[in-house]
Amino acid sequence: MFRLQSTESRRLLSMARSTPGRPLLSVEEPSGEWAHHTAGDLAGRVAATARFLLDGGWEPGRHIVVALPNGEGLVRAVLASWTLGSSPLILPPEATDLERETLGADLGTAFTDALPLGERELATALRLAPPQEVSPAPEPEVTWHLPTGGTTGLPRLYPVVPGPGRTLSGVREIMRAAAWRRDAVQLSVGPLSHAAPLLTCVAGITGGAHVILPRRLHPASVMSAVERFRPTWCQLTPHQMALLDANASLWDALCSSLTGVLHTSAPCPEDVKRRWISRLGGDRVFETYSSTQVTGSTFCDGDEWLARPGTAGRPFRDNEVLIADPKGEPLPPGETGEVFMRSPWTRTFGGKGFGSLRGRGDGFFSIGDTGRVDTDGYLYLTGRLDDIVIVGGANVNTREVERVLLTHPGIADAVVVRRHDGLMGDALHTLIVPADPADPPGIAAVHEHCRGLISPHKIPMTAEIVDALPRSHAGKVERFLRSDAASAP
Repeated sequence: MFRLQSTESRRLLSMARSTPGRPLLSVEEPSGEWAHHTAGDLAGRVAATARFLLDGGWEPGRHIVVALPNGEGLVRAVLASWTLGSSPLILPPEATDLERETLGADLGTAFTDALPLGERELATALRLAPPQEVSPAPEPEVTWHLPTGGTTGLPRLYPVVPGPGRTLSGVREIMRAAAWRRDAVQLSVGPLSHAAPLLTCVAGITGGAHVILPRRLHPASVMSAVERFRPTWCQLTPHQMALLDANASLWDALCSSLTGVLHTSAPCPEDVKRRWISRLGGDRVFETYSSTQVTGSTFCDGDEWLARPGTAGRPFRDNEVLIADPKGEPLPPGETGEVFMRSPWTRTFGGKGFGSLRGRGDGFFSIGDTGRVDTDGYLYLTGRLDDIVIVGGANVNTREVERVLLTHPGIADAVVVRRHDGLMGDALHTLIVPADPADPPGIAAVHEHCRGLISPHKIPMTAEIVDALPRSHAGKVERFLRSDAASAP
C-alpha cells in the first residue's frame, strides 16, 4: 500500500477506506454507455498507475505528459502524478506536433525527457501493476503545467502554483460560495486541458462530489447526463451558457435540477446572463474572474450582478484588485487601466511561477486585462492590452467595436482583428457570422450601423462573412488565428 503525502491523494485514499462504494466519477464511453467509478475503484486505479510509472522509469524531477481527452484516464493520470510528487504537463489531446513543441519550448529538455502517460500506458497499468511499494512523496510545489495564452498567440505551458492541496482547497472555497456541496452531483462539460474545467472537476472528485463527464459538449451527450444523473451543480463558460440557452429542451431539463452554476472565462453576454438568472434565481447563478496563472479572483452572485450589470464581482476573500496606468501607478475608481491582482499565492510564491507576468514588485501581477472598479470595489472588465490596435495614431479597443457590431440584428457573432494597411499602418477587419446566412450584412450596412455609436476611426474598414468564428475547446475566440490574416486591398 502507498504511504501518501500528497494532500489530494490522501483525500482520495481516505474516502476509499471509509466509504469505498461512494460514487465519484461517471464517464460517458464512445458507445454511449456510462462507466462508473467509486472511491475504492478510483483509488486502486491511481495506485496501480503510479506503480506502473515507477516501473517504467519515472524518478523524482521527471515530468509526466498527459495528453488525453475528457475521461477517467485523464483524472487518474493527474492523481497518479501527484501520488509520486510530480507536476503533470497537461496538453490538449488534439494538439499538433508543432503546437506541442511550442507549448513545451520553455521547459526545454524537461519537456523532451518527460514520461508519456497515454491511453495505452493507462490500460497497461491496470493489467501489469507492479507490486512494489512507493516511498513517501512530498507534494509538488506546482499543481500542473497548463496551456495558456491561446486567445492572443500560440499558447505556452504555465506552471500553476502552489501545489495541488492548496490550489484545490482554494478552488473548493469558491465552489462552496457558489452553492457547491460535498454531496453535489457535478456536471463537467468543459475540456479538461483548460484551467477552470480541470480545477473544478478534480476539486469536486477529491472533495467527495459525484462528477459526471459527458463525452463532449453535444446536446445528445449532455441530455443523457442530465436525464440519468440530474446534476445539481456545474461550471460553465459564457459560450457554453449561450449554447445551452439556445436548446430549450436541454436547458429546461438541466435547470430543473441545478441548485448552482458558476461561470468563468470571458464576461457573459447580458441577455444570456439575464435569462439564466431569471430561470434559476440570483442566488443560484455565480460568476468568478480568475486566470490559469491563479493571480487572484473576484466573485459575485446573480443579485449583485443585476444591481451592477456587467460586473465580474469583488475580490474574493483575501484577494485584491488594483487598476493601474501604463506606468503601474494606481488609478482611482471609475478610471480604466490595467487590471492587477494580488492573492495569498502571489504573496507567498511571487518569486516562483509568476515571474513571466507583468508585476509591480509588491505581489500584484497582471495577465494583460483592462478594466475599472467602482467605488464599492466591483470590477468591470473592458478588454485586453493586446486588444488595442493603433489606427491612424489613435488607440482602438477591438472589444468595444465588437460590442457595437453585436447590436446589429443581422449579426449573430463577430470578432475584430488587426490587418496591415499600406496607408494607415494598421486597420480593423471584422469576421462576421450572419444571423441569416442567406442575407448577410454587407460592409456598407456595417458602416451605417456603427455611425453614431463609435468614432469613425473605430469602424472596421473591411468585413468577411464566415460560417463560425475560430474558437478554442473552452469557447474562447482564437484571435491569433485570423489576426493580420486579411491583407489590404
